[in-house]
Amino acid sequence: MSSQTQSQGKPQTGGHVIQVLIVDDNPDTREHIRKLLAFETDMEVAGTANTGREGIDQTVTLKPDVVLMDINMPDMDGIKATQAITAAVPTAAVVIVTVQADAVYMREALSAGARYYMTKPFEPDELYDAIRNAYKLNDSTRALAARMAGAAARSGVPGWSASGMDAVGVRQGHIIAVYSPQGGAGTTTIATNIAAALMDKDTRVVLVDCNLQFGDVHAFLNIQSPANITDLIKVVEDADQETIEHAIIQHPGGLRVVLAPSDLDDAYDITPQQVETSLEALSQFYDFVVVDLPTPFDDMTLRVFKAASQIVLIGLPTIPAVLNVRKVLKKLNNLEDTEDICERAACVLNRVSVEQGRKRARGTVPVESAQRFIEREFTATLPNNEEDMRVAVSQGVPLVSKEKKRSPAPELIALAQHIREAVAAPGITVSTLENIAPITPPPATPIAGKKSGVH
Repeated sequence: MSSQTQSQGKPQTGGHVIQVLIVDDNPDTREHIRKLLAFETDMEVAGTANTGREGIDQTVTLKPDVVLMDINMPDMDGIKATQAITAAVPTAAVVIVTVQADAVYMREALSAGARYYMTKPFEPDELYDAIRNAYKLNDSTRALAARMAGAAARSGVPGWSASGMDAVGVRQGHIIAVYSPQGGAGTTTIATNIAAALMDKDTRVVLVDCNLQFGDVHAFLNIQSPANITDLIKVVEDADQETIEHAIIQHPGGLRVVLAPSDLDDAYDITPQQVETSLEALSQFYDFVVVDLPTPFDDMTLRVFKAASQIVLIGLPTIPAVLNVRKVLKKLNNLEDTEDICERAACVLNRVSVEQGRKRARGTVPVESAQRFIEREFTATLPNNEEDMRVAVSQGVPLVSKEKKRSPAPELIALAQHIREAVAAPGITVSTLENIAPITPPPATPIAGKKSGVH
């Protein structure tokens, strides 16, 4: 019995018919794959494309489950097209099908977001397995997208946009700087959750990892892409949405992200002026540009502070951390060339133990004492909940999208609401976030196919 006949009538996808887009510049290859897929009852060809750019357009329009992508094509190679597709339509799993057996191509393709890599020629069963495995690997991404879209329909909460390249007008957005003078204070966690909580159906938000040397937003959100802030800097002078979007990737929950460079040498080449220009360009297309800053108080940090509508200044309930927050406030207050910058700072005390509201925990500073020392009240005090935070990070999901009723999620949502009100932006309330369902962990790491000797 042939391999086609063996698998025919035995769907392995829970009854769902996998929608497949074929992207290959060779019409004979497209037709050959189309005929092979016709034998499988759990697969259907949704469309075809003969160039990389056409493949991107077709993916955005058709939203297939799986994209079969060649590498060598006119106008745009398959790796660049894969990068664009995984950023624009996260639910589409890309399977690279190519004559290129070089390991370098494989690494580049998987880094670009491909779920599977197989070389031509191949056995029919290898193709079927690749499609089903790639589809399976995207289970969590599809589930997350469905939940976010459902929550958006029910309550107006940020929904997942399949495209990520929808046309919007130029906006006067707000830069939100998130900073701590103390290492390990939870800056990335707070920045990520503020950005997620700020999103709603009418509010475009982008999170920018400006910890250029050792940024870890990608790890917190479990996203991978070669696109990063260096790509944004290269095109920022054009300042149009289409070119800027190529440097932005989209988390399955809908949050847009600009990653830090993956190479230290690239980080060293970026100037503070370039960062400032890039953030200002983003603010023309996004309502909120949330910036995750590194610990050093340097020229880049100061430039971001001056451009920011709000500064979230984070401290810990320890003597060194409180001293450092006071030092930063003093510096901001003494700046001569910036008006009211200190008033734009919202002080946040992170990892506050439950008993600190009543008595001093060992090795910590009571909230009231810290406030007296810095001579201002904290806008937010975030209870310590390391276990839930670790789980959220391991799953690549912001806490405010996962455990909204368990601290510090309500406090983070309230902090985002404070930021909205401070910049006079349309507000959302905690109640609008009630219907987001728990989110399953992101899928496992990609797998690669094997070469066969049969076309």
